[in-house]
Amino acid sequence: MREHRNRLLALLLAAILVLLTATCAFAVADEPLEPTRPTSEKPLEEEPVTGEPVTQEPVTQEPTTEEPTTQPPTQHTHAFGAWKTVRRATAKQAGLRKRVCSCGQKQTQKIARVKTFQLKYATRVYTGNALKNVVTVKDSNGKTLKKGRDYTLAYKNNKNVGQATVIFTGKGNYKFSVKRTYKILPRATAITKVLPAATKATVEYKRVTKQCAGYQIQYATDKNFKQNAATRRVNGAKNGTCVLSGLKEKTIYYVRVRTFQTVKNATYVSAWSKTKAFQTVVSSGYAIDGQLPKSARVSSSYFDDAVFVGDSVSLGLSYYEAAADVLGKAQFLTAGSLGSGNALQPVSEKSVHPRYNGQKMKVEKAVAACGAKKVYIMLGMNDIGAYGVDKSVANFRTLCKKILQEAPFVKIYVESVTPRVNQGAASDNVKLNNKNITAYNKKLCAVCAEEDWYFVNVAETMFDNTGHLKRAYCSDPDGMGMHFSYEGCKAWVDYLYTHTA
Repeated sequence: MREHRNRLLALLLAAILVLLTATCAFAVADEPLEPTRPTSEKPLEEEPVTGEPVTQEPVTQEPTTEEPTTQPPTQHTHAFGAWKTVRRATAKQAGLRKRVCSCGQKQTQKIARVKTFQLKYATRVYTGNALKNVVTVKDSNGKTLKKGRDYTLAYKNNKNVGQATVIFTGKGNYKFSVKRTYKILPRATAITKVLPAATKATVEYKRVTKQCAGYQIQYATDKNFKQNAATRRVNGAKNGTCVLSGLKEKTIYYVRVRTFQTVKNATYVSAWSKTKAFQTVVSSGYAIDGQLPKSARVSSSYFDDAVFVGDSVSLGLSYYEAAADVLGKAQFLTAGSLGSGNALQPVSEKSVHPRYNGQKMKVEKAVAACGAKKVYIMLGMNDIGAYGVDKSVANFRTLCKKILQEAPFVKIYVESVTPRVNQGAASDNVKLNNKNITAYNKKLCAVCAEEDWYFVNVAETMFDNTGHLKRAYCSDPDGMGMHFSYEGCKAWVDYLYTHTA
């Protein structure tokens, strides 16, 4: 009985011990475990399990030193106001501008200095209107400034020939006042014709009447104007002719013309005209400076729109033309004893005037009626003896102007009066001699240069070696000694064919 009791007591103690062990195991499982730390040490060998119960110490967690984690604060977004200029940029110094945020923070920005003030045109040509320029303004960074926003423009003296000024004035972020200048040049001219002689040449050019004080005529023996170059100055805008003297016979020359204007002791010149080449002729002894030079031979149709006005000498040419048919469809207004003096008189039954379509009329009316475009006029034989050289030349000029009033689009070709044949000492005592004829022709040529007419020096091909009309060319050597034979008319026509404009 006692033995049975002891066995029950042992079983009860064993059950209590198992219960206590299980309770400790649950407590250890609920505590957090310390992290396993790596080690290089050799692991310990497990000890053999014995039958005796194992008791374990309760595990506790070590306290941590880390701060608790917090969220970052929200960032501030700047709200800057408008830029305000603190210092305006100039042509020498950079400017500055700033802006401020609502939080008080400031920002600054450099304004680059102004570096370039450029004009597109260094020169302009006078037109009568105000002439502006094309401008470019840039800062030191190469940025182009805007007109109206960054600067304004003003012009001075930009209408007439001279030096014009443009004034740049800064605006907004910029402060400056800068001037630039450019030139206004006179208008250019153009050469209309060159009439060479043996040692001279007459150069004619268009007149420039506004903002022009005169002309510069440059000529040389090479087209680059380096060899034997010279320049003539002609004062006066209305003078459209210049005679170049001292030239060499049978030599090629080049010539060009430009205008000039003087303003405040400074001379402003236009661009040069196009270069024109010409060749001087071999002196025949009877050439006249300013005469129409030799040209390429034309065909007979060149004279289809021409009319020949003259006295009995030209009447003889009309008979030759009727027989030879060498002057195309040219017309003739001729009358014996016709001169520039009596041509200015009223028409009457007894007056000396040519007839057109059977009706006697004034020369200028007849020229307009026939519709010609070229007018060849040879008058003087009947004037020199009656009026003298100077008065005869004046009458001739008046008659030509009347023709232009009636027919303003015609071209005037003035034919020289031809010489008289040698009739001995008797012919030298009268007023109508070769000396006076030559003087008359030279003055007619000068008038042609002034009036922009053509002087056709037919006489130069008619002289013999004594200064008279070739006897073979004269049909009345023992009479009046001035009219032409068939051979003389042929020489006359040949000269007309090779002296055209």
